[in-house]
Amino acid sequence: MSVRISGDRVTPNAAQLDLASGEPVVFDIESDRAGELHVHSKPEQYVEFGEGGTRAEISIDTPGSVEVEEHDTSAVVAILEVR
Repeated sequence: MSVRISGDRVTPNAAQLDLASGEPVVFDIESDRAGELHVHSKPEQYVEFGEGGTRAEISIDTPGSVEVEEHDTSAVVAILEVR
C-alpha cells in the first residue's frame, strides 16, 4: 500500500483492503517528515517512518476491521478487513 504524506496532507484516505488473517501488508511511505502510523489491531502495532522513503511490513492475525491512522493528523489511511 502506497502512502504519501506532505505536511498535514495524507493520502490515501480510508482505503479499503481485504486480507486473510496473517497475510502481510507492505506500506511504502513517502513523507516530508518523520512520523508514525498506528495500526489499531489486537495487539496494536506501530509503523515508524522517517523523512523520505520508508518500507514496512506488518501482519494481523485477529480477524476484524482494523484502522490504520497517521498519528500526527489522526487521518485514517486505511481500513483493513481481516478475515
